[in-house]
Amino acid sequence: MSRNVMDFAKAILNIRTALRISQQDLAAELDVSYATVNRWENGRTMPNKMTLSVIKNYCTRHHLEFDYKPETNAQ
Repeated sequence: MSRNVMDFAKAILNIRTALRISQQDLAAELDVSYATVNRWENGRTMPNKMTLSVIKNYCTRHHLEFDYKPETNAQ
C-alpha cells in the first residue's frame, strides 16, 4: 500500500474518530456507500477528485482539518 493511500485511510479514520460516527454515518453524510468508506479506511480504494472535494467541504462544515494532502507527480 502506498504512503498516499495510507495517509488517506488515516485521514478518513481521524474524521470519524473526531466526530464519533460510524462508517455508515459518514457514508450517509458523503452520499457514498458504507462499503466505499470501509474500502477507503482499509486502503483498498481512493476517491476521485470530486469526492475529495466533498470530503474537504464536509470537514470544513464540521470545523475539522482534512489532514490529507495528495501526492503530486511533479519532478
